[in-house]
Amino acid sequence: MSEAENPTKATEETTAVDGSFQIEQKDDGVYLTVKPAQGEGTPVREPLVMEELKSRDIQDVNFSTIIRVVKESSGAPVKIAEKQAPPSEPEIQVLVDRDRMSASLQIIKPKGSRPLAFEEVLEKIHSAGVVQGIDMESVKRAYDRPGTPVTAARGDSPVNGSDAVIKYAYDMNNKGRPVELEDGRVDFKDLNLFTVVAEGDLLAEKIPPTQGTPGVDVLGQPIFPKPGKDIPLPLGKNVYADENNIRAGIAGQLQVQNNKLHVSPVIEIKGDVDLSTGNVEFVGNVLVRGSVQTGFTVKADGNVEIYGSVSGGTVEGANIVIKMGIQGMQRGYVKAKDNLTTKFIENAVVSAEGDVMVSDVILHSNVSAGKRVIVEGRRGFIAGGHVIAAEEIRAKTVGTHLAVATDLEVGVNPAIRAEYTELRKEVKKNEVTLDQAQKALNVLKGVNPADLPPDKRELMLKLTKAQFHLAGQVETMRRRITEIELLFEEMRYGRIRVAEVVYPGVKIVIGTLVKPIREQLKFASFYAEEGEIKIGSFR
Repeated sequence: MSEAENPTKATEETTAVDGSFQIEQKDDGVYLTVKPAQGEGTPVREPLVMEELKSRDIQDVNFSTIIRVVKESSGAPVKIAEKQAPPSEPEIQVLVDRDRMSASLQIIKPKGSRPLAFEEVLEKIHSAGVVQGIDMESVKRAYDRPGTPVTAARGDSPVNGSDAVIKYAYDMNNKGRPVELEDGRVDFKDLNLFTVVAEGDLLAEKIPPTQGTPGVDVLGQPIFPKPGKDIPLPLGKNVYADENNIRAGIAGQLQVQNNKLHVSPVIEIKGDVDLSTGNVEFVGNVLVRGSVQTGFTVKADGNVEIYGSVSGGTVEGANIVIKMGIQGMQRGYVKAKDNLTTKFIENAVVSAEGDVMVSDVILHSNVSAGKRVIVEGRRGFIAGGHVIAAEEIRAKTVGTHLAVATDLEVGVNPAIRAEYTELRKEVKKNEVTLDQAQKALNVLKGVNPADLPPDKRELMLKLTKAQFHLAGQVETMRRRITEIELLFEEMRYGRIRVAEVVYPGVKIVIGTLVKPIREQLKFASFYAEEGEIKIGSFR
């Protein structure tokens, strides 16, 4: 029979099937079954079988038997090795740290262990309870490199709260540094030794503590942060709390004592006001245990008390007490808003809105008082210069036997007289300006409004407003001038009293009246009456 007449045979010869093999463990050993190739199929080769045996870590195989079985490819199982021990299991170690903030992973694969799937590793991690912060790259590295320990997961650490802090509005450590001027030089008379604050000023602010941010461990459990600690406000004397702020209860000097903020109404200088202290300027009272040296300044809104002297310095305050005296040295001045008390005044410029009280002498000085000048100490002596008071001047002796020019003037308040002079100047100036504005307005009003260009109309509007403003100012100043003139009329009753001697060379002025003293007088008082200065007894 031909091949055409037998189709089954033709199909078998033309079909190509590759050979195959199977390795299986049985109770008595390892068997190899090799099936032959069909048609043009590829037969099984020994290296493929050997590679598979090696991958399965099958030991003590009979290589000659393997060669024979492959060659024969009978399809029957043939024993090639004795029974093998079962393959070992790979070990997956997952360790969670004691604080549960990290977990380590190590994969151990003994020789001949079975293959391990990546999913098994993830399952082991999850079964250990690790669910937070898993690092997949580290897990993959441990899987690819058995025996390599890695940190497979990390927790999120909590952020502890911040403690409360006090933020100061002033740098209390920057004292004693001279003030730098605009041109780069420093002023060694301004040393910033004192921090001066006004009532209500912000001194410090408390930044409250925070609660912090919670964390979570690798097991997914929350970790609570440690809250920040609170601190009390450092409240001292003359300060108060405004929510979390500290403010000054009074105007004064800011100080830190025992870690608390205080505002003192007094600045105390232990020694002299000189290069060691610089100038002193304060909103409260100032106490100087020493003297004020030449060229230095003490200015206070409150009272000033100086245990020593003022030598060519400047002092301003409410009530001023200078226990040793004032030496003007043709520079500086002393100015009191209320009263001034001192031992002597020499070559100085001194003024007070109240009384000037001197226990010894006034020599060659310009002294003015809004009320009285009293010189009634051991010597009670006034010689040289110009002494003026609104109400009264009292002394024991005025002038000298050498006829030193000495002017005593009462009946005029120096401050009011200065104001009166300035007002007269201002009135005259404003009247001229008002007159010019009115003349310009008259010119503009003489033109038909329809013919005025915009800039002229705007000028007329401005001049009209200025006219009313100036007229109001002039009227106010004239009323004040009238008030001051009435005060002058009242103050003309001022007196000058001399308990012992008035020497020639002294000039007495009461209001607008003037009387030169041409002969020595004793126990005299001077007053204005019937348009002239009269002399009476001291009493």
